[in-house]
Amino acid sequence: MTDLLKWVGNKVMVTFGDGETISGVVDSFTGALDNAESGEDELNVVTPDHENIQVIASEIASIQVLEPAQSKKHFPLVAASL
Repeated sequence: MTDLLKWVGNKVMVTFGDGETISGVVDSFTGALDNAESGEDELNVVTPDHENIQVIASEIASIQVLEPAQSKKHFPLVAASL
């Protein structure tokens, strides 16, 4: 599975190759080059029980969005004089 970055912020259900599923909010993405452990892209999914589960790209059969990411409000920058 490629392009995992697009899932960050969404509440998702991840289905693994063996049919097992987990649900939660994708709170971060680690690219393959930054992942010394597996060498693959990886998502961190926070479950409703506040458990952090690392999901490696090759383990994923499918991802379904349960709730889209909330839009982030943008706050104007305020310049301060020194």
